[in-house]
Amino acid sequence: MYSSAKETYNFIGNDNIEQFMLNSINSRKLHHAYLFSGTKGIGKATFAYRAARYILSNALKENMDIDKSKKVSKLIEKNSHPDFMVLEKDLDKEKSIIEIDKVRKCINFFNHTPTLGAYKICIIDSLDEMNINSANALLKIIEEPQKNSLFFIISHSKETVLPTIRSRCLNLRFNKFSDCEIKKFLNNKILDEKVYDLNEVISLSHGSVGRAFDLISEDSQEIIVKVKSLFNQFSDENFQKLENALIRSNKIDLFFELSLLIIDKTIKELILDENYQENKRIDKLFFLRAETQRIYHEGKKYKNINNHMILELILLIKKSFYH
Repeated sequence: MYSSAKETYNFIGNDNIEQFMLNSINSRKLHHAYLFSGTKGIGKATFAYRAARYILSNALKENMDIDKSKKVSKLIEKNSHPDFMVLEKDLDKEKSIIEIDKVRKCINFFNHTPTLGAYKICIIDSLDEMNINSANALLKIIEEPQKNSLFFIISHSKETVLPTIRSRCLNLRFNKFSDCEIKKFLNNKILDEKVYDLNEVISLSHGSVGRAFDLISEDSQEIIVKVKSLFNQFSDENFQKLENALIRSNKIDLFFELSLLIIDKTIKELILDENYQENKRIDKLFFLRAETQRIYHEGKKYKNINNHMILELILLIKKSFYH
């Protein structure tokens, strides 16, 4: 099982960011708000917790390693540290966004002086899950920060960051992992005899270790098998099962991305086949590729990838591959 960021004590990659932050902490030259940006699953939240543990431990070391057994670590894991809070959506209540009431709690939190150390720290995980009201409420807090307040704001997409928030933060951009690094992580993770197409998983991971680990999960592998079958002869009953599985598992992004990967692979194979002369088929696949991108990007833009869009793509695939 892939550990949560709060429970992960090892930080891999982006050593330059850790060294920069370590120098800033040890020299007492911290900015009041940091924007940790980059692809989801590359360690931004893990680093935010790591930095928070180090700062709240009042340590001055050559690295940020704080043992899991330390008091500060235990308090943070239990969400009981008086100088630490996290803003995230409430999964227990099936909330899809970080609501404004949660952001308002920051005001009361930062109105009190630090109890155990020099700083009070808030992690926002993530800015992408705030609506405009929540984001504006956050902006008001970081515009006029209280003394010794510190924000670690996580963002997976730069398009979601309001320019007014970005201008008040020090942006630290996290780099993706290379394909070789992802493969190494996966080889260390997969210890049983299950059959995975690692090259396919690596292509879909987009440099994200977190996403790669999710892709080798049983739920994701089930969706991958179903989507691959879609590009062969598929019954109407199977169409319905696939649609239901996508909605239930919340793997809609995976559906669109894997579809594009299969379409691209098919186009490449046909173009490289010297004996293949059916240009209309290739043109049809290029059209399918463009339509898949259109449906997906429009859905993401308006945050409305719904059953209708899934069905639209399934029918397009059926028309392009079966006729």
